[in-house]
Amino acid sequence: MESDTLPAAGAPTALRGPSPSALDPRVDPRGPDEDLRHRIDDILESKLRTSRTARGTLALASINTHRGRGPKVEYLLRGAAGPEAERIALLHDHRAYAYYIADWLNRNRGFFDVVGLQEVFNGILGFGERLFGKFPQHAYYRVFSGFRAAEAHGVGFAGFRYENLLLSHLEPAREGQIGRLLPGRVFGLAACGFILAPFRFADRTVWIGNTHLHAYSPRSRVLQAAALVRTIRGLGDAPVVLLGDLNTVPPGCRDGDFPAGDRDVASYRGDRTLSVLAEAGLRTVRHEDTGSFWTYPTGAPNRTLDYCLFSRHWEVESYRVERGFLLSDHYPVVAELRLRR
Repeated sequence: MESDTLPAAGAPTALRGPSPSALDPRVDPRGPDEDLRHRIDDILESKLRTSRTARGTLALASINTHRGRGPKVEYLLRGAAGPEAERIALLHDHRAYAYYIADWLNRNRGFFDVVGLQEVFNGILGFGERLFGKFPQHAYYRVFSGFRAAEAHGVGFAGFRYENLLLSHLEPAREGQIGRLLPGRVFGLAACGFILAPFRFADRTVWIGNTHLHAYSPRSRVLQAAALVRTIRGLGDAPVVLLGDLNTVPPGCRDGDFPAGDRDVASYRGDRTLSVLAEAGLRTVRHEDTGSFWTYPTGAPNRTLDYCLFSRHWEVESYRVERGFLLSDHYPVVAELRLRR
């Protein structure tokens, strides 16, 4: 797989955390001063995106939301004490992670043009979350995140549904989006899938994908990657970016017996997923087996599972793992890619 060295972190170093006062998504606490601040933020964010577009730079993030269940709190509590430990425990007790993720996206929406969310919970036995007296999780991301558009693709199975969700500020292109299920079901039931959506960017049509591959089977992941490759090749010589939780580690990195998180002893060994995707020209930065690259598990990271892959049409301006995000069991991957002229 073609690779680059890791560039220095760019603009996303100023990412903001969740609002500690925004506990109830039904209440808008903004007064006149807050409304003015939000209008100023909107102007600044619009200028930031306009500046990026003028440079041909696209800012993206990939976030596995863990179905809104939050991080594995015992790992976060290992390094916390006093008020910080109490804050972590209270946040976990409240279980409002879908709202807090949407709020985090809203507060950082100026940094991103597109965000791919995986594992967005969408119901049990066809009832959606309304079975529990709640709104669907994708509604939180669609309404509160502040992004222009949200495109969802349903996966899972009849008894347990979830979605890959693509949030974007970009103008959709006329070509229709592609959403497909992938071969190889988890536990013989739950289907994986992907979405590819066309957008206008820097006077060109670019395709941005979002996927979540099989969590346990290298053989199934390779079949899924091959199906993705066939679809991407059908786009011709188009700029492509693929975001997602690929559920595999980079070549040459530790592939089992991890000290925290799922052990996954047989989940990664012999996996060719990234090599198969490279056959479609999708590459990423060169990954080392160090903490600066690890995306899982939050609080005690030890492996990389989440990626931003891109075709030859892009150059990397920055690529990093966002350590300040503590609202899922995965850390987000944040990248800025510049479209070659």
